[in-house]
Amino acid sequence: KAEQEGKDEEVLYTKFEYWCGSSKKSLNKAIAEEKSTIERLQDEISSHEKSIEVLGKEMAELKDEIAELATAGEKATEDRKAAADLYTESSTAHTATISAIDEAIKALEKSQSETDSATLNLSQQKVRALLALLGMKVSDEERSRLQGFVAYEPKERPDTKAAGDYEGHIKKYSFK
Repeated sequence: KAEQEGKDEEVLYTKFEYWCGSSKKSLNKAIAEEKSTIERLQDEISSHEKSIEVLGKEMAELKDEIAELATAGEKATEDRKAAADLYTESSTAHTATISAIDEAIKALEKSQSETDSATLNLSQQKVRALLALLGMKVSDEERSRLQGFVAYEPKERPDTKAAGDYEGHIKKYSFK
């Protein structure tokens, strides 16, 4: 029986040795695979860290660009408001100029038919206002003519009455 136990024990020991050998091989193989997995993961971690660094720099650059664009947008808004204000001012000035020209034309037309000094003075005032609005937008010749009209002072006309009788100045014709 002791012999049988020795043989059984030898078989068990051989199996155990075989198991240890195959386990050692599979463990070494698993360790090698895990070491390569660790290296691959470390490389992947390193590449992700570099990506984080690059993306962080890009984010900082984009934040700067956004700030610049916001500043440019604010300036553009200010420029548009200034342009709108200038347009409004210019439009108002043009409207006033057109009105002044219209009034001056009406006053001049009236002064052609009415020769009293009040009408002439009114016409001169309208043309003076028109000159102030037109400024440098008229030619020298046009400005000179308008200034000449404004500066014109008519000589006072004496009240003349015909001497003698009115009936004596009328010729009577007789027709046959």
